[in-house]
Amino acid sequence: MPIPTLRERVPRRVFRACARVALAAGLTAAAAGCGSSGSASIADVSTVPDLDLSAVKMLSLGPNESFGVMSTGVYALADDGITRVDIRTGLQLWKIASTGAPPEQGKIQVLDRGHVLLAGWQGTPGLTAYDTTSGKRMWDTQAEQWFESDSATGQFVHFDPRTGEQRWSVDPGTLGCATPLPKDLPALFDSDAPSLAEGPGVVVFRCAAPDSRTIVGGLDRTTGSTVWHRDLPEKGNFLRGPGRMAIVMTEGTVDTVDMADGASLGTRKAASDKEFRALLADGSSLTMDSYVIADDTEMRLQAPDGTVRWSVPLDATKEEMQPLMVSSRNAVFLLMRENSGAKVWLVAYDTKSGKRTVVIGPGATAAGEKPSLTMNLDISRTRLYPAPWGLLVTGPDNGYATIPKR
Repeated sequence: MPIPTLRERVPRRVFRACARVALAAGLTAAAAGCGSSGSASIADVSTVPDLDLSAVKMLSLGPNESFGVMSTGVYALADDGITRVDIRTGLQLWKIASTGAPPEQGKIQVLDRGHVLLAGWQGTPGLTAYDTTSGKRMWDTQAEQWFESDSATGQFVHFDPRTGEQRWSVDPGTLGCATPLPKDLPALFDSDAPSLAEGPGVVVFRCAAPDSRTIVGGLDRTTGSTVWHRDLPEKGNFLRGPGRMAIVMTEGTVDTVDMADGASLGTRKAASDKEFRALLADGSSLTMDSYVIADDTEMRLQAPDGTVRWSVPLDATKEEMQPLMVSSRNAVFLLMRENSGAKVWLVAYDTKSGKRTVVIGPGATAAGEKPSLTMNLDISRTRLYPAPWGLLVTGPDNGYATIPKR
């Protein structure tokens, strides 16, 4: 069952490609990534708002090498430059023209919760930051890599994404971390190494204490002051989820934590290895009994304390359901494929009632459900990208759609 999700037992180094800095938009489907490599990068956002599922519409990005979401819309990369596309009209709002070389996909980052675009150009040293509203240049650096938060100096350091200048530096030893820190941060919240990640209003840190405990906490993005601090036992673990969410695992229990302030939203028993569980942006979990589709007869939405909010029956002989680790305040999203063919639909379940809505698809389902938008999707290539304005949905053959906020 090839469904990307935040598992409760994650192999070491699984996030190695995203060392040092994470995207707080969350690990959504297979779309989460650092920068851009032929697919979208994700803006730093906390929670997708309520969505108007009936207002979904096609979006034209034109020919592009890569794309991504920002707080102000969508950007697209092509040989002649970077453009910002209006999500309502598809019109170009600004363009950063190439100056002798095309933009380099691997050097594109969305910073400051989607308000800053950091870009580099092929064969050209350095990086340039642009305001995502106006497209105007903000600052430059000769560095080939730039991170909002870093520990290369042995300190926890945070930089202002609007100026490129250092905001603050915190000695990890004052937080209880074992020092000196390793020179390289090998993985995002690896089980045996310190790490930093951009969170909702905070920089979230994790480090080992001298007595084998693990320490996690949040530092204010503006001042570096400690917002929250938590000690974990030797076998405790801390894993980030989508939006503001994280989970703390200790001795067979799972505590869902709001990374903004470290508050617990609820504690439950740890899931079995067989159970599929996708942590959602509000701390709830979409749960099935197995990663094997044929074995699943029910899908549940569970609160952080394990309470079942609603459940719906599943019948793998009629349709296969592939959950996506993307949700809004009012909807949970899955890809549905009928066993009678290869056609795929994007369906949403209401987070309060479990009512199902067919949002996008090639036509009516076998049950007669008509999608709000007729558009082809692909089970392996369709992705959802969250932003403050809603969701960007990708399909095959350069097809895109947007679901706006309500």
